[in-house]
Amino acid sequence: MNNSHPRNEDLQRIRPIVSDLFDQADPAQAYDDNLESDDDICPLYCSISRIKQRYQDPVLIGRGGMKEVYRVYDARAVRHVAMAKPLPNFSSDQYDAFLREAHLTARLNHPNIINLFDMDIDREGRPFFTMELRHGQSLREVIRSLRDDRAKNEIPLHQRLELFLRVCDAVAYAHSRRVLHLDIKPENIFVGDFGEVKVCDWGMGVVMAREEGDSESAVLLDPDLYGSLLQSVSGTPIYMAPEQKDRRQQKTPQMDIYALGCLLQEWLTLKAPSQSKSANSGIDAPLAATIAKAMAIEPADRYQDVASLREDISRFLLGYSTSVEQTSLRREAALFYRRHREACSIALGSLVILAMCVTVFVWQLRQSREQALTAKAVAVEARGHAQEAQGRALDAQRVAEDAQQKTAAALERAEQAQRHAEKSLAKYLAEKNESDRRLDSQIVAAARHSDFVIDAAMQREDELQSALQFAVVQLDSILDFDPPPSSFAWTQKFWTLFIVQDFEAALDLSRAGKEITPELLLLAENYLPYRNADGYLDTAHFISLMHDLVAIDPWRAPLAEKMMIYDGIHDRTPEEKLAITRAWVQINNPKWQSEGLTYEPETATVRLRGMGLKHLNRTMAASSKRHPNRFCLLQILKPKVLDLRETNFRDLSELASLQLLELDIRQTPVTDLSPLRGSRTLRRLYLDADKIPESQIADLPPSIDVVRGGQ
Repeated sequence: MNNSHPRNEDLQRIRPIVSDLFDQADPAQAYDDNLESDDDICPLYCSISRIKQRYQDPVLIGRGGMKEVYRVYDARAVRHVAMAKPLPNFSSDQYDAFLREAHLTARLNHPNIINLFDMDIDREGRPFFTMELRHGQSLREVIRSLRDDRAKNEIPLHQRLELFLRVCDAVAYAHSRRVLHLDIKPENIFVGDFGEVKVCDWGMGVVMAREEGDSESAVLLDPDLYGSLLQSVSGTPIYMAPEQKDRRQQKTPQMDIYALGCLLQEWLTLKAPSQSKSANSGIDAPLAATIAKAMAIEPADRYQDVASLREDISRFLLGYSTSVEQTSLRREAALFYRRHREACSIALGSLVILAMCVTVFVWQLRQSREQALTAKAVAVEARGHAQEAQGRALDAQRVAEDAQQKTAAALERAEQAQRHAEKSLAKYLAEKNESDRRLDSQIVAAARHSDFVIDAAMQREDELQSALQFAVVQLDSILDFDPPPSSFAWTQKFWTLFIVQDFEAALDLSRAGKEITPELLLLAENYLPYRNADGYLDTAHFISLMHDLVAIDPWRAPLAEKMMIYDGIHDRTPEEKLAITRAWVQINNPKWQSEGLTYEPETATVRLRGMGLKHLNRTMAASSKRHPNRFCLLQILKPKVLDLRETNFRDLSELASLQLLELDIRQTPVTDLSPLRGSRTLRRLYLDADKIPESQIADLPPSIDVVRGGQ
């Protein structure tokens, strides 16, 4: 009876709540209550349904031989796009020629090819298509700026070649889709503010036939069907292959390869492309040979595909000989030295110092030996004179005394020669010790450099794995000199292996007698059994390792941070990445409740709640020159939308490593917007009404849409 009474009270307490839930689930039961409007229930659907005109506020931004391009606002997608329309003087029978470029572009889906969004007919019956709005400038404008002020705007050779490789990637992909561009030139290459490259204007392209006897293009895409309309934009003669000027000639990939050769020549020389021998003057011989092969008069003499041209450029960038070079042993040796410059310099310097020391020692030892032999000969001669003097009369005593004096002098010289030899040996040993000290210094400097390579690579995940491999190779070349077990280079090698979770190889260093931090060795032994078949820890043990690293020493936090960023290359689910990020934020904000973090991978949206959250940069082990705070705690989630409402976060500079599109800092103590002035990605910022001075908002880039107030 005593147990049933409290239960009845509980049922009586929750009965009104259950009844209210049934009323809300059945609108008929709550007919007398005020129901919410459609706008409150599905605001996005309602707002889109009210849009009468999708593309608004057109602004003319360019005009060509076939079309004019406008900058318009897409009210449905809430973004600005580029809209292309045929020139006003085009008649309806010419519309198919205009739409041909859109159909060709729609066949292609590549990061370095401009994206097509929509094709439609406007209210006046004129066709149009929309595509992504480009921010930046054409390659022609870049070349022109370099010509005008080359010293100020100089672009290094490797950056120029990397840009050209992206153009090759786009053209190679188009060829794999059987599409030829046939109008490759600087005007049709777009370079963005952040280094992105887009190949545009596919209006002159064709679709190659699948088999012999098939039409070279699909009927609707065949440029020969459009007569004089396409003749006015038939390409740029200076970039056209000789056979391309004959309209009856079958179109082949070698025509695009010829244009790529012209483009590379102009990009490197800043001069109009030419077949003259002097056109490639000032260019490295391998690059000049590559350009000459791409621009060969006969198609059969050119590269047979874009991939072969790209391979030669890549080999040149990596320091290898190209397929068009006449290589020699001397040339291969020079390339090998260029690829391994630092290791070769260290080895050569050490050999030169050792050879000099050995030469000086041998020379001094030979001099000492000759002096000693001379002294010995004089002593023997003096001793002979003394023996002869003993057999003479007393009147020869003076001669004997003279001989004794000579003997004493000779012995003195012999002793001096011996002291000189000992001094030379001591000098050699001192120089050898100094050489060993310099070698140790070079080993430490090289190890620090490998640490810098790892830190720098963390900025770009696409280069992280190769950079770590390079750091290991560099460390191995240093460790070939077999430094002492206490050398920092062995510790750096251990850290590098620990970061990539290769605990077995890391423990081998300790088994070989190298002096490694005992706490880290213990962690490597403890977590080695938990690596999965792919060679890395599961999520639960990885989070446990992060906690253990910080627990043994707060200064191990930078090592844990590097491990977390490198772990991002593994194929973990969004839920696992969220768990790792939540643990890392909790470690650096001990008073924060970890339940206040959610992640939507479809929209890359991260929401943080909880008044205990103050920092989004590492707080364990304060920032220093050796361990700078470069990364946000949310780095591995790569958020595009970040909601920080109802937190104690106040320093926007801690978000510098993120590429955010939208940021909500309402109900936070943030008062300084200056860290956002240099943002190139942020497009929308939510603020509390009247909390931030108007002067700060005015200093933000015009690309940021500021929304004030609201919930």
